[in-house]
Amino acid sequence: MTATRQYAVLQKDLSRPVADQMRRAFRSFNNLTDADAVRLAANAQGILLRHLSADEARAFHRALVAEGVDATLVAESELELLPPGISLHRLSLTEQALEVYDLLGRAKPIPWGDLAVVAAGAVRHVEISVTQTERTGVRLHPAFGVWPKKSVESIRKVESEAQLILEIVLAKGSARYELDAAQFPFKFAVDRAGLSTREKFVWLAREIGSRATKAILNRGAADVRNGVELVRGYPSRQAFTDEMIWLLWKASHQSS
Repeated sequence: MTATRQYAVLQKDLSRPVADQMRRAFRSFNNLTDADAVRLAANAQGILLRHLSADEARAFHRALVAEGVDATLVAESELELLPPGISLHRLSLTEQALEVYDLLGRAKPIPWGDLAVVAAGAVRHVEISVTQTERTGVRLHPAFGVWPKKSVESIRKVESEAQLILEIVLAKGSARYELDAAQFPFKFAVDRAGLSTREKFVWLAREIGSRATKAILNRGAADVRNGVELVRGYPSRQAFTDEMIWLLWKASHQSS
């Protein structure tokens, strides 16, 4: 059996769509609400909706264009642009290259010109825990005398401090490196006493973004390179990843 082809609807540029435009476009769809429209307008990272059928994608695209949103429709297969991530355990910077290390401490130099994307962001992290408990009632039940035991499922969301994430994608999608500031030993790249983890992260992202002159920078990395000391926030890891995918998709269409 052939898998059904799926589609996505993308912005043609990264300007934020207006919430009212999105609300009016969403009114054509019973499964989408005004709250969904506002959320999507506020958090748009280039990719608006994914994994749609052909009919759904065409209808949503038409509704957006009718509201003045500059959007396009693409097959999901066109967005398979990121290789699997490799966690960075150590790196150092030289004039010629970014040096990444494996778990045995062996260095691999990557020329600065080979970096295709540098992305930085403060990514919101939410953990969802589901617990089941048994509750025994105390009121009388007409048939059994007491309320029977009942399994109760509770869902709890716990939001922790945003994760400072740096990602580096190499040319032609040959590799993708990921750095989580909370677990990364910065001392091999920046050994400055008194700097906070955020300050070390900003310094490192700025140095890499400045040296990788051929790389595309996401908005978080561009902010830092341009002197901003705060790290741009992203509502989820998926939003952060979607922006990278969109940037690579946009670059591939500009060069074709």
